[in-house]
Amino acid sequence: MAEVTGYALSHHLSDLVGRKVEFKQATVAVETARAVYGIYNVLPDNTPVVVKTDLALLGSFAGLLVGLPDEEVKQRLKVSPIEELLRDAMYEVLNITSTVVTTEGRAVFGRMVTDVAYVDGQAGEVLKKPGRRSYFNVSVEGYQGGRFTVLSPILAVKIA
Repeated sequence: MAEVTGYALSHHLSDLVGRKVEFKQATVAVETARAVYGIYNVLPDNTPVVVKTDLALLGSFAGLLVGLPDEEVKQRLKVSPIEELLRDAMYEVLNITSTVVTTEGRAVFGRMVTDVAYVDGQAGEVLKKPGRRSYFNVSVEGYQGGRFTVLSPILAVKIA
């Protein structure tokens, strides 16, 4: 599976939220922020892709979708569980992002979890030992940025 590009993610999410969004290639860093995991199934091979993103970053995208200012998003993310309006918008952002989390096949968004313990099955294996890792530092005009990581397996090349 070829790696996803920062350009495609930047363009797609800028169009979605109506603000300048920049995805810059990054290296592995110590994880400190609360994370959200998006689990996808890539067709036709039925392979998993896992997106790990900072809660604050996904909250920024969701807040922009529903018209909340940055300060309001920050306050609402402090509440657990996350309220329905923001949670549904976060889910929708991950769903719409399915078109750019892989460059091969068609990714279908399956679910969103906030606890790594719920990333199980094949997705859990990819999270533990990804074949490909794409790390990004993300900025969102006027809102909180954060980290965005796409994890996928390496697929065997099929020769016809």
